[in-house]
Amino acid sequence: MNEHLIIGLEGTELTGQERIWLKEKPPLGVILFARNTESPEQVKALLAEVRACTGQATWAAIDEEGGRVNRMPWAPFNQRRHAAEYGVMYERNAGTAVQAVYQDSFVAGEALKELGFTHNCAPVLDLFHADGHDIIGKRAYGADVAQVAALATACMRGLHDAGIEAVGKHFPGHGRANADSHVAVPEVHAPLASILEEAEPFARLIAEGLKHVMTAHVIYTDAVKDVATVSPFWARHVLRERMGFFGSVWSDDLCMKGVGEDVPSAASAALEAGCDILLVCLPEGVRQMYARL
Repeated sequence: MNEHLIIGLEGTELTGQERIWLKEKPPLGVILFARNTESPEQVKALLAEVRACTGQATWAAIDEEGGRVNRMPWAPFNQRRHAAEYGVMYERNAGTAVQAVYQDSFVAGEALKELGFTHNCAPVLDLFHADGHDIIGKRAYGADVAQVAALATACMRGLHDAGIEAVGKHFPGHGRANADSHVAVPEVHAPLASILEEAEPFARLIAEGLKHVMTAHVIYTDAVKDVATVSPFWARHVLRERMGFFGSVWSDDLCMKGVGEDVPSAASAALEAGCDILLVCLPEGVRQMYARL
């Protein structure tokens, strides 16, 4: 199972235990958070050491969406607008907003590439809902499918042109959810037809070349009673069959309360449901996974 894993690391340098795991059972990739980032030189050194241990071109991912989801406290990452600000700009002048998102994502992508990253967990493809939990809020490009798709496509193209793979999230849409899936199991009570309509930005970006999609730890009560991450209905039927997606399906972080308390069980369920890539971001979750491996 290690070849499906993207794991979080404890700090700014590898621990002795992490070196052993990386050498003996290399994961597909690592994902860095604020706890892992001190300076550009340190990040470069950390990712170089990861790859020296695995002996492979191990993936390196991060969440650099802009706005409040920012892991590295230096330029250009800490000076980027919220997605919602581009949404406001789009309503005034769509072309200007699309160009601005492209430019911002390209600059961020080049900086990520320079540090040794391969993937950025962006763009957010969720629609804004005023009555949804604020966990999405300003991270959404807007409430309109066409607007979100246009701006997210610009983000994806900017990252791709800089040599960084974009990861669209959170399929099929987290905007309506009534809770934060880090700490609870959110539910969406809306007709299946509405959810599918609001998932249209995913279909549009897939048609434009999106190769990575991250699932939502959300239960869509009118569809199936399982969280989307562990539901074959969403990953296999809707994403693969209906949308014709042939890329990689990422779980959101399996340490989140949205998929329960048992990380290895959540990983098995996500894999069985159709996720190819299993995100395990917290050190304790990584320890549990490697204990099972």
